[in-house]
Amino acid sequence: MISLYGFLTMEEKLLFMKLLNVTGIGPKGALAILGSGDVSGVIHAIEEENEAFLVKFPGVGKKTARQMILDLKGKLQDVVPDFFPNLFQPEKEDTLSSDHFLNEAILALKALGYSDRELKKVEPKLRNEPGKTSDEYIKRGLQLLLNT
Repeated sequence: MISLYGFLTMEEKLLFMKLLNVTGIGPKGALAILGSGDVSGVIHAIEEENEAFLVKFPGVGKKTARQMILDLKGKLQDVVPDFFPNLFQPEKEDTLSSDHFLNEAILALKALGYSDRELKKVEPKLRNEPGKTSDEYIKRGLQLLLNT
């Protein structure tokens, strides 16, 4: 059986993926934790070893909370980089380059099922159109892929 999960933010998706790697937490448990809508609160609880906060979630007992802390403490920098200001300098939106947006669009097209071979054909054409946002690159990429 194949399951499809959707997330409002990239932080939620990344935390979901990290939670799946914790022994005792499956997709339903990870979704229950994310259901609080407080990604930074969960990360803060893990980093501060706050078991009391973590056991509030359905299916998370003292043992599972302890396992979350052991498995994830210090490993969540990529989920919320600004929670770890000394380790990362988060990119500001106005300093993001066209390459960043193009790479993001290529990843999105890959997630839609396009092969690397198909994407390599349209990438040079997209590179010749700088200054677009990720959405604009995705739309243009889809146009090019459908015309091939």
